[in-house]
Amino acid sequence: MQTARCAPVLTGMGLGDCGFDFETRKQYAVYADRIDAKNLFTSICSGTSQLEHAGPALRFLHGEKPTPDDLLDVQSYNEKFWPQWTGSACGRVTKPDGSPFDKASIDMSERRDEPFPPYRASDPDLSKPDGSFCIRYLRPGKYLLTAEKTDYDSYIRWMGYYPGVGTHSEALPIEIHAGDNLSDLRFTVRKQVVYTVSFRVVTPDGNPAPTARLGVSIDSPDQDALSYHLTQNRDEEGYYTVGYVPPGRYLVQTYIIPDFETGKAPEELSRWRMAKQDVDISADSKIVVRLNPVQ
Repeated sequence: MQTARCAPVLTGMGLGDCGFDFETRKQYAVYADRIDAKNLFTSICSGTSQLEHAGPALRFLHGEKPTPDDLLDVQSYNEKFWPQWTGSACGRVTKPDGSPFDKASIDMSERRDEPFPPYRASDPDLSKPDGSFCIRYLRPGKYLLTAEKTDYDSYIRWMGYYPGVGTHSEALPIEIHAGDNLSDLRFTVRKQVVYTVSFRVVTPDGNPAPTARLGVSIDSPDQDALSYHLTQNRDEEGYYTVGYVPPGRYLVQTYIIPDFETGKAPEELSRWRMAKQDVDISADSKIVVRLNPVQ
């Protein structure tokens, strides 16, 4: 008799690295490759899925005969079962004068307590000429519904959260259950000015940072489709400039860009701790970010 052994299964964070988004308190059928003597690796391309979605594979592994549904082609199988496993959210979005808000990005961002990026889904066709939208195949969970369209020439964006508010904290979460088909979600957007912000990284005496191998990140505390998260490298004039930043409070941090060939940090940065500071953005701004000496 063989004893089953457990091994850690590694995956990415889901930020373009093909990581599989596991959720706590759910069970999965995991397909993984061994990457060393102790660890396995899985991804979104491996076949890993929630246990309740893995019926055909489990029946095969148990030596059971396939059901008629198991023999369907992939498209037919998904068309039959995904609407049972997921939900949809449809409705209409308008401007303050009641006119349709068309060609806008309509997104659902999952609210989750875990330290992972929220699952997001959107209407792939944007909002229609009459302002209507429909987001399908949403996995069960609680979501914030948002709409956005940026006028890049005028430096404004039209934006809003369901049920017609302007901030993340005011937004009303929408709960999606398997099989739900919400069809009359209506809300209004508003106009918001966006800004250009330049950062200058200096040492405590005010001199420019000693190397260009520093990056700057600017992050909103919110995690939804309307929040702002960006990293930027230094330009030829020594500034880190980001555009179309919505007003609000942000965490600004510096980070080291390792040497591409060696993977090592520049030696001249060894005497400095990376900067971290909160900033409030309410206009076009130039902000000084100071490194701190290593104690």
